[in-house]
Amino acid sequence: MGSSIRTVLAAIDLSDLSPIVMDYASSLALAWHAHLLVVHVVHHLSYFPGVYVSDTPLPEQQLRLESEAQEHLTTFCQSLLSAQVAHEALVVTGRPAVEIQRLLQEHEVDCLVIGAHSIDKLEHQLFGSTAERLMQQSPCPICVVPPRKSSDFVSHG
Repeated sequence: MGSSIRTVLAAIDLSDLSPIVMDYASSLALAWHAHLLVVHVVHHLSYFPGVYVSDTPLPEQQLRLESEAQEHLTTFCQSLLSAQVAHEALVVTGRPAVEIQRLLQEHEVDCLVIGAHSIDKLEHQLFGSTAERLMQQSPCPICVVPPRKSSDFVSHG
């Protein structure tokens, strides 16, 4: 089985759950000697007319969001991944489920690792769960990391 898993995609939203998603994804990539593709999707601001009110033009705001996301993702990968994990960090813009689905096919991904969020967040009630949508459409197996409560983070120091 190990030789058939060549690419693992970690979908990272830079939330509190992201380090746990990354831990699972990097562990799988190491175990399978697979390439790790770490992806963050920036929402395109045109999907939310009237939500972002600013003097800054929309294209300039979009570029700033993408640039900040790339910086955060690069730092995130550097702090959490060992040199043993061959990886690529990628920021794309669009709707998360659509973009992740596209990347799964484009990169011939063999396993997707994604975090699931509880529906207590307003945006998940409004827009639905990316993980749920991907589970219905994914061409590959998915490892879904369940939401965590703060009480789950117990130090074992």
